[in-house]
Amino acid sequence: MRFFWRSDQDELTSHLAWVEKLEPKNRRPGTSAPTLAAAWSGPLDLVGALATHPTFAGVAISTATVEEKAKFDTHGGNVRNHDVVVRGTTTAGDSVVVCVEAKAGETLGKTVAEQKVAAEEALTANANSKANERLNDLVARLCRHPIEDPRVAALRYQLLTAWAGTLVSGAGAAHVVLAVHEFRTDGRPDDKSEFNADELGRFASAVLGCEIPSADSIPWCVGVPDVEGVDAALYVAHVVTDLRSIALIGS
Repeated sequence: MRFFWRSDQDELTSHLAWVEKLEPKNRRPGTSAPTLAAAWSGPLDLVGALATHPTFAGVAISTATVEEKAKFDTHGGNVRNHDVVVRGTTTAGDSVVVCVEAKAGETLGKTVAEQKVAAEEALTANANSKANERLNDLVARLCRHPIEDPRVAALRYQLLTAWAGTLVSGAGAAHVVLAVHEFRTDGRPDDKSEFNADELGRFASAVLGCEIPSADSIPWCVGVPDVEGVDAALYVAHVVTDLRSIALIGS
């Protein structure tokens, strides 16, 4: 999927690029031109972020499944709910799976240390709770340090479940991406992208074993080290879509 302005000589790679093409008289919030741009903004920004990696330039999207579930352990109970799972192919014909975690002025939830406390409380309240076993198993399987290590304790548990679910949902694909897609809206104008970028950096260090770009480089998509038992090439992406009225008027 690729987006263009007026002809195939002027490619659009982001919602902001689209809005900046609009004449000032056509930017009034709620009118057709900016509403159309906003309606297509999610796919446009996601595809634009993917295209920062040469593998995904010109990627063709075939399906998008909302709230797709991924079971990544045998403990029962809750499973991973991806916000969206996008499937497609590269220009070389290789299969691609992109698992999206969406945020709108929100953090990535509890840290592993906080989740550990919650899981132990759940076990006290219900002897059948598997929350503590799930957490310990995830840390043992995915992290490069034990759960007592401060680098693990500070991780966002949601990123662990997102990564575990992504590896499951991407089974059989040639390329698998975990994408954190953030939205700035009038209802939630606070920007958490810098904060969440730091959390992604901690995740990359303690789980993936690599460094990733900072918030200053958004949007980005980068390859990350292989995971034992997973045949696919793996990637992480960070995307921000600004849908605030002030961003439209002030561009």
